[in-house]
Parts: sequence; C-alpha cells; structure tokens
Amino acid sequence: MRRLALALCALILPVASSVAAQSDFGALTAKEKAAFGAELRALLLEEPQIVAAAMAPRNYAAEAMQDAADADLALIGALAEQVLEDADIALFVSADCVPCEKAITELQDISNTSSATFKLHDMSGPDAAALAAKLGMTEAPFYVLPNMILRGHMPSIVLTKYLTR
Repeated sequence: MRRLALALCALILPVASSVAAQSDFGALTAKEKAAFGAELRALLLEEPQIVAAAMAPRNYAAEAMQDAADADLALIGALAEQVLEDADIALFVSADCVPCEKAITELQDISNTSSATFKLHDMSGPDAAALAAKLGMTEAPFYVLPNMILRGHMPSIVLTKYLTR
C-alpha cells in the first residue's frame, strides 16, 4: 500500500500544475495514464493479496464473533488469578440449580481420575457473584478455562476433551 501511495505521489506531483484544476484521473495524459497503469500493475503483481482482499467479501458476522472471543480471552486473562486460582477449570454454581449438582459431581470425578484440578465458586456468596458479574455471566452453571468460557452444564466427556487440549 505504501508503494501505491508513493507511486501516486510520484505521478501527481510533477503534473500538479497541469492537473491542479482537475479533480479526477480522467485528466491525465496518455503518457501519465500509462505510467500510472504500469506502476499499479507492478504493485499488484508484487502484492497479490491486495486483489484477494478486494475480491473477498467481508464476513462481518465472523469478525464480530472473533471480536467477542478476543474480548472473552482478555477478560479471562485479567481475572484468571481470581477465577482459576491456579486450577485448570473453574465452575460457577448457584443455590437451587439442579444441573449444578451434576456439574460438581462430574468435575469431582474428572479430578479424581486425572490430574485436572478445579475451583468451585458458589454465586450465592458476594465474592463469586461479583466475579460472575465481571465475567458477564448471570446463569449457573458455567465453566471458565484459561482460554474459554462455557455456558451451561457440559457433559464430562466434553470437559475432559477441553482439559486435555
């Protein structure tokens, strides 16, 4: 891109006096158009990704999802010490949460049969509730790993897979 800008400046500056009153490239002479075309062609041959980017439609949904994932990772990174406390996974539960009991049991089983460790946060308490709020989570259960947040109860086979990645 920098080369294109330099090429445009190199073409336009010498002919500024003859084109000063003009506002488009249509006023260029045949020689100027040929020079511009040659420089543009050389740039596109040298950097074909410019054409590829121009031809590929932007995927705004994917970009938004990536932005959300990046924000989650930044948030987890900032709160990792409080949330994980050196454990491999954190589980947030609340009172009167039926799937929470199963989630606790499954994490205990995983911990007993592997080297995985977990930290349990009961959102009934003010500290865990504040952490959940910082994470933007309101419904239990949810899990926090160093690289992701999982909403809702996850079967042990899924958790084991995530813990062994």
